[in-house]
Amino acid sequence: MKIGVDLISGESDITELVKGCIDAVEAVKDIEVVMIGKPEVYEPLIHHKKSFWGKNDPKGRLSILKASEIITMEDDPLKVIKQKPESSIVVGLQAHKRMEIDAFFSPGNTGAIVVASSLIMGRVKGIKKPALAAFLPNRLGRANLLLDVGASAECDVEDLLKFAIMGRIFYSEMEKVENPRIALLNIGSESHKGTALQKATYKRMNEMKLNFVGNIEGHDLFTSVAEVIVCDGALGNVALKVIEGAGKTITTLLKESIKSDPMAKVALPLYGNALKKLGKQIDPEAHGGVPLLGVRGNIFIGHGKSGRQAITAGILAAAQAVRTDVLGKIHRDLETLHLG
Repeated sequence: MKIGVDLISGESDITELVKGCIDAVEAVKDIEVVMIGKPEVYEPLIHHKKSFWGKNDPKGRLSILKASEIITMEDDPLKVIKQKPESSIVVGLQAHKRMEIDAFFSPGNTGAIVVASSLIMGRVKGIKKPALAAFLPNRLGRANLLLDVGASAECDVEDLLKFAIMGRIFYSEMEKVENPRIALLNIGSESHKGTALQKATYKRMNEMKLNFVGNIEGHDLFTSVAEVIVCDGALGNVALKVIEGAGKTITTLLKESIKSDPMAKVALPLYGNALKKLGKQIDPEAHGGVPLLGVRGNIFIGHGKSGRQAITAGILAAAQAVRTDVLGKIHRDLETLHLG
């Protein structure tokens, strides 16, 4: 299986990102990674001295697909696809369209990836706007799904209803939970709270057979009130960034607290593994990338500041999606619903 990875659109050190690709092919033997971008950037790293590699030497499962242009984070997503047809994002998605790669992963400009994916791969029938779906840890040790976290900032009622349907199918496939509960992220639990869009969506969701449990507030994102939490991309992205920032702050404060407290240092060996486990749950680097739902193909988008670990995790997540055909199942199920 071939996973196309766009490394040059991100903001991190390219050497570390290439090492993330190496880690992925060393971890899973049936993965080939196609690095998309400028050969002169990648080739010196691939042919680096032996110590650059891990225990094995999987260079045969790393290749390069030439792309001479880079879409930056500042580029206008609606204009740049035509302005930079040889960019790594466009070239990678075209390769996916031709089935030369089985999945595409990029930590680049989210808006540009969403627009290019919609234009090149095409949206699933009945879906007007795609959604990015992110898993969050909950208090029971399972996971909650939040969507949209940044693909579609402006939505209408029909968009949010379709996000709920996509999220339900995706969660059921990934977590093996039948008929997961769906909630709407809002400023209060009462039906009359929120914007006109949220109130209208609440009414429509209540009328449909979606196992809708009502509105939830931000503090319920990590509880077991609902498995699938729906919102527009602007609200979801803010929520996700707050979670990421809070996680980093808590980790930093905890480390400082332990350093300044002799008793905490003594107790650290007892709680070290638990703290590491908690750190992985709230660290965005450990999750790598999130899937783009509603667009054909296996497309994953990572954080712009993704490092070595995030690149590895994103590649492995994309490979798992290919292996299980989970996104294909979602899209086929959506088309049978005749969403129109």
